[in-house]
Amino acid sequence: PNLLVNGTTGIAVGMATNIPPHNLNEVIAAIELLMENPEVTTNELMEVLPGPDFPTGGLVMGKSGIRRAYETGNGSITVRGKVEVTEMPNGKERILVTELPYMVNKAKLIERISELHR
Repeated sequence: PNLLVNGTTGIAVGMATNIPPHNLNEVIAAIELLMENPEVTTNELMEVLPGPDFPTGGLVMGKSGIRRAYETGNGSITVRGKVEVTEMPNGKERILVTELPYMVNKAKLIERISELHR
């Protein structure tokens, strides 16, 4: 359970792993469900453990990668940031990034946005 709650990223001899973090309460509910019924379906599991819970927020795009990861141990999850477009006092609009995808380096993102702005 700890591995699912905290997640991990690593590379070893010819193998790599990237397990995203999950919500503790949801992991506990999933364990209880599996203990009660070891033959639980993926749909039933995803009702209590819908997917990763990223500390930096972000929006998971689709559920197929999560489903594949739960069923096979391999899957790809696409996460995008959350933004808000707000109007400034001078009438111009600005894009305010409120959540970043997990593992995105904030400093590098700011640098890249600055490069694109030039």
